[in-house]
Amino acid sequence: MGKLADVAVAGVYQTHQGDLSDRSQPSVWWESARGACADAGLSLGDIDGIVGDGPLDPGLRERMPAPGIAEQLGHPLRFHARSAVGAGSTASGLNLAAYAVSHGLAEVVVVVNAVAGRGAGYASANRDEAVAAMAKLSGPYEYVYGTTRVSDCAVMAMRHMHDYGTTAEQLAEIAVAQRHGATLHPLSVHGHRGELTIDEVTGSRLVADPLHLLDCCSINQGGGAIVVTSAARAEGLGRHVPVVLLGYGEGHSHIDPNAAEKLTEFPAARMAADTAFGMAGVRRDEIDVAGIGDHFTIGVLIGLEDAGFCGRGEGGAFVSGGGTAIGGRLPTNTSGGFLSFSHAGLCGIFTLIEVVEQLRHEAGPRQVAAARLGFVSGVGGVQQAFSAAVLGRA
Repeated sequence: MGKLADVAVAGVYQTHQGDLSDRSQPSVWWESARGACADAGLSLGDIDGIVGDGPLDPGLRERMPAPGIAEQLGHPLRFHARSAVGAGSTASGLNLAAYAVSHGLAEVVVVVNAVAGRGAGYASANRDEAVAAMAKLSGPYEYVYGTTRVSDCAVMAMRHMHDYGTTAEQLAEIAVAQRHGATLHPLSVHGHRGELTIDEVTGSRLVADPLHLLDCCSINQGGGAIVVTSAARAEGLGRHVPVVLLGYGEGHSHIDPNAAEKLTEFPAARMAADTAFGMAGVRRDEIDVAGIGDHFTIGVLIGLEDAGFCGRGEGGAFVSGGGTAIGGRLPTNTSGGFLSFSHAGLCGIFTLIEVVEQLRHEAGPRQVAAARLGFVSGVGGVQQAFSAAVLGRA
């Protein structure tokens, strides 16, 4: 039986992010899986495990994806599992893949996120339909009164401002820093729109006070995948420096946002981070680059506090002056995050991929100098479920 550090992310891949309504979800799924395998120096034929859903073909192939994928690959799969951490499920899937490899249940595991076509609900290309579907992700006692994802998070932001003096300008710093990263990533949704200023963020229309339009993530489509195998095999493939999983943790606390004990801190997130850092034997001040779930700017600010990178109520000061920008005190979501890179489906995989590319030293103009340790926080819903991972350059 192995340990987490014996397991590595060997390959990553991301499609163009944006409007893929002219493509089928299965085609984007297979493109992502094939691309990640090729990046690792492997082929689809090497896959013997999957985490998550497969190509969403109708019938049993949708309800039991592993047999459907095995049929198309032409050989049986040894492992299949699903994670359930909301949008962070694909990022948390890294842990399940690592478990399979380290325990000899599989040798090459793929984790794939793919959203395309003209599906209904969250996967819809129709933004109004997608927003309506997401509004129902909490319990039935809230959305009937008109709450949405943004209104839930706006309440958190307003409370943080009330309790700690956090300002709209400090939240805007996060959006500005992440848009800069997106301008340096050719696959990003919003990079082509150019840089943002704090005034542009705070001057954009209010969506739910105090959150402005540019404090909010986009809704789009896209695909991405990772390949996980043993660190020894990844090194032997010789394609990239292996990025190993050093520590992992989860925390789950509530469904209805009104069931949260506080609106500005989430103990389940700290539980996940403490578990991951404790397992890794790494201090917070050793982390070179981070990925924090950023459906809205307030999520990054509270996420940094919950993960222990700064004290409670200190998030505003921490992000000020470009604190989370490339070259800042803790570069965070350096590809643009959900705000500016992509918010497609179970989008946590994009957060993970960016940290992997940073630790490989393959992020190009976005590269954080000499990055060796990274932290990834996946979040589901409105701070309801969390995963945390510490990764290292082998």
